[in-house]
Amino acid sequence: MKTKRIFTILSLLGALFFTGNGNAQRVIVRTPYNTVLRTGPRVVYTRPVPSFTVVRTLPPRAVVVTHGGLSYHYYGGLYYRYYNGAYVIVNPPIGITVTTLPEGYAEVVVGTDVYYYHQGNFYVRNGGHYKIVQPPLNAIVYDLPKEAEKVKIDGETYYQYSETLYKKIKTVGGKGYKVVGKIENEA
Repeated sequence: MKTKRIFTILSLLGALFFTGNGNAQRVIVRTPYNTVLRTGPRVVYTRPVPSFTVVRTLPPRAVVVTHGGLSYHYYGGLYYRYYNGAYVIVNPPIGITVTTLPEGYAEVVVGTDVYYYHQGNFYVRNGGHYKIVQPPLNAIVYDLPKEAEKVKIDGETYYQYSETLYKKIKTVGGKGYKVVGKIENEA
């Protein structure tokens, strides 16, 4: 395990400093949690350890939602997974479907498409249900989850939640956050 970690670090250093093509624009930077696909020399995360919330008991009206063979408990826009005697609040997978939208959702229109946004998750109507989808580029929202992380890429400040990058902008309604990209995780 330690040899693998050393090899990964050396590979990363080799990729950063000994690229064969001097004109190469894309570099992959591996962090313990994400791989960031970037074009410039520097990515800086402001929070070194990701935060997560653990609860001992679920809200009484939480419902079980199954997706990809895994069970999630859903209540009030939050998704829980059972782990080691407790429940961890997790980001829901793309494609999971629920019957009701969480209280406090916002309607977001991008082009001719209507999305429903709540705490970092975008839903679309799918028959009588609501399905979580990839955040649409150029969507503007007015709040981000408290777990959103400020990140600097090539000197520019962004906000990252899950794998989505947001850029803070000024709008007629005040401060907003525009979906500008996605963090690419290596498979």
